[in-house]
Amino acid sequence: MSSNKTEHGFVSFVSGGPGPIDLLTLRGRSRIESAEVILYDALLDPGFLDLFPEDAQILYVGKRANEHARTQLEINALLVEFASQGKRVVRLKGGDASIFGRLAEEIQSLEEVGIPFEVIPGVSSVTTGMAELGLSLTVRGISRQIIILDGHTILEDERSWIGMENFLGTIAILMGSKKTKELAETLIRKGIKESTPVVLAEKVGNGNPVYTTSTLGETALAGIIKHSAGPGIFYVGEVIRPLLKREEKLRGKKSQNLISNEL
Repeated sequence: MSSNKTEHGFVSFVSGGPGPIDLLTLRGRSRIESAEVILYDALLDPGFLDLFPEDAQILYVGKRANEHARTQLEINALLVEFASQGKRVVRLKGGDASIFGRLAEEIQSLEEVGIPFEVIPGVSSVTTGMAELGLSLTVRGISRQIIILDGHTILEDERSWIGMENFLGTIAILMGSKKTKELAETLIRKGIKESTPVVLAEKVGNGNPVYTTSTLGETALAGIIKHSAGPGIFYVGEVIRPLLKREEKLRGKKSQNLISNEL
């Protein structure tokens, strides 16, 4: 892999982060502003369009549930085609492309024909969601491990749950916000305690997230209602306990205020 443009062109995989462009890295922004071709994904904030060079060729190649502008094979072919023309190509993805971003498949398509590329990391929605909730994914003595799971497929693949009965860290499930009940049932069956706190975080990255807290046991009974059309992240683990305590404290203050007003 080289960072120099060759007669075969060059592809920069740029991770845009979640939400508005203020979470885009400086290196990523530099590549976008100097690109000759940009292939961009769904789930990107409209503000990114203002960064695209006026003379660049722009293609939307987003894929969402049951709605694909291009197939993965078509995207791979486009990357090869434009780079083979000697152009500077940016493949722009949301969040961090290395986490469920089909990055490996696109890299392979370039390596097979010898096209140089680079991967520019980005801020992940996984870390952003916890940060906006004022929480940490790891806590000394409580959580020293993190598992990131794909909610689309884990309920269908038992291999995803191997060793879960001994897991004491934080679980982050992407693309599973419509299946919280089933996920909770499976986690309990695999040995996670029913009292374990959970939170469904939505609209991650815009500075004003929507979140719903519960416990694993309560979620297994009724699930968590989704409040937005966009994706959500289902977090499970004791690191969420402080958020529940904050909510309890806030409810206590509201009750005291209500009593005072009645008096």
